[in-house]
Amino acid sequence: MSATEPPPYPKVTYPGATPEESTYGSPELMMLWQAISNCAIPLVHQLIQQNPKLLHEKGWNGLTALHKACLMGDWTINYLLVEAGADVNALNNFDETPLHYACLRGVVSVVHLLVQRGGDLNAIDKNGGGIAHHTAKTGSVFILKYLETQGVGFRTLDKELKTPLHIVCHRGHVEAFKFLVKKERSDVNQADIIGDTPVHIAAREGHGHMVWLMLQITGCSVLHNANREGFTPVDLGGRGDKIGHQELKPVLQFYAKQKDKNQIPKGPLTSWYFLLLWPGAWYTSVVLLAYFIFPSYQGLVILLGMIWLLWNMMKMYHRIPHLSRWPNPVFAGTFGAGIFHTTFLYLSHIITCKTTQSAQNPETKEPMTIIDLCVPQRKMDSYCTVCEIVKPERTKHCKLCEECYLQMDHHCLFLLKCIAKNNHVMFLRFVSLVIFSMLIFLINVVLYCGIVYPKLTILETLSELFWHNGWVLSLVVMNIVSIVWAFNLLRFQFGLVAKGSTTVFMSRTKSVLTPGERLLNIAYFLLGKKPYAIDPVLCSQGQTV
Repeated sequence: MSATEPPPYPKVTYPGATPEESTYGSPELMMLWQAISNCAIPLVHQLIQQNPKLLHEKGWNGLTALHKACLMGDWTINYLLVEAGADVNALNNFDETPLHYACLRGVVSVVHLLVQRGGDLNAIDKNGGGIAHHTAKTGSVFILKYLETQGVGFRTLDKELKTPLHIVCHRGHVEAFKFLVKKERSDVNQADIIGDTPVHIAAREGHGHMVWLMLQITGCSVLHNANREGFTPVDLGGRGDKIGHQELKPVLQFYAKQKDKNQIPKGPLTSWYFLLLWPGAWYTSVVLLAYFIFPSYQGLVILLGMIWLLWNMMKMYHRIPHLSRWPNPVFAGTFGAGIFHTTFLYLSHIITCKTTQSAQNPETKEPMTIIDLCVPQRKMDSYCTVCEIVKPERTKHCKLCEECYLQMDHHCLFLLKCIAKNNHVMFLRFVSLVIFSMLIFLINVVLYCGIVYPKLTILETLSELFWHNGWVLSLVVMNIVSIVWAFNLLRFQFGLVAKGSTTVFMSRTKSVLTPGERLLNIAYFLLGKKPYAIDPVLCSQGQTV
């Protein structure tokens, strides 16, 4: 018998029992639910017009059609149901309202619609969970911010004495966690019914970065607090076998042994300075080794040292592998080391040898808030959950700098800064100056070689540099490679400037601007003015300056 065929015998309903089909609602309600699930808006409209009672009929676990629609998250369907008279405060078998489900789904415009139509922001389910608790389950920062604007607090407790922060820590929603601990919105020391604080929960789940951020608030004293089972965060963090637990365990054990229990962890300062200084220290060591230990094989020694350095740098990431997730300074250290060695060599050898801000509401002109984005045509992604502003056009948030930048171009790993509207011109001038400086260095190296090796040919000079003056040769090679790379960067950047665009917002579509208009755009850019001509392609994509 196939799964779709009816059973060969009738189902028996005993006296006083409820038929199985009735627990899921009538066939008409099932059809309405299916239409809602498929976002079939015309069919939904037709069904509720034919039978308005479907709006109040309850099916599985006491869910109404509006519960189902809120869980699906389609604003239009929710609007149709509410306009037709659906109860925005209807309770299911667990005392959950449609607003609970809308917060769980995470669509702000739907939540705003229900609130406007009388949705109870203080509704509590049978477990004592409010709408903030349901929001925490999926970790929507947009919903959390909206609820805050409506006066909803985040320190309320359910029957297990859990706050939304407990739930966020359990599920690992990092962005929602950062929002809740900011501005003292939540109490990081609140213990639940079994004595677990958010630190206990995050440690048990292996969310090391969350634990670290909370230690910055509470200090290390929380590491010694045991729950009702007698386990401290150190115990819980050491019991798991995830990668997060392996990273978390030694850090917690280290700070738990500190004499000052109220100590605030300072972060991996030793690792940070090591990564900052390591490229320069390694290259210096290789050069000294080549000059003083292997003077006849300098090029070979430096070549092997550079290969090892580059091989290790290729394995580096943007952040330090530590709970703090600090930015990795190794690239800045490499840049600084290159400047130092180039300058030092130039001064000590060559010169000596020669004996010489939120978007505004277009109607009110006031800064826009998250409520202004609660219309279906506007994108909720325009709201920055970290900076807590509505981003103007051509604005992007940098997760390394933790700031929003207008007309952002890129985050420069070598400068540890974002390149955007206020410093884009200075960045291109700086790159041009660096190229010019490297060219001057190469010219002086040529003059230096002409003085030191006046009778040698070019090949003989290169051979002599390789075997006996590897420091000079290696810096020559690195400067040549850097010039090529920087020149291509400059060419790419000015190509974007000519079209009035940036790297983040660039378009692959061919520009229709004339060569003269592009040159004027570059000139205006260097003078700090707005572009002379705007590419219509960018205007059509909403990328106006």
